[in-house]
Amino acid sequence: MKLRLPKRQPGTPGAEAALVHLCEMLDRCIPILRTVFLIIGVLAAALRGGWIADFLFATGLLLQFVMWFDYWWVTKRVR
Repeated sequence: MKLRLPKRQPGTPGAEAALVHLCEMLDRCIPILRTVFLIIGVLAAALRGGWIADFLFATGLLLQFVMWFDYWWVTKRVR
């Protein structure tokens, strides 16, 4: 999800800028992580990974839901 903070002003602490950078980086990684977790979860299930396979697959589905909700929220606010 997009973090909407005002642009950095001169004198803004570096911790806030680092937090903004970290959130933007995580936001860009969600589609990649979603795909990785889903694929590894399916592979672990094929290898009878038990609760680990369930956890990985559920995490991938949760990230998919996050992406869908973010898209829905942005389009809902635009209307």
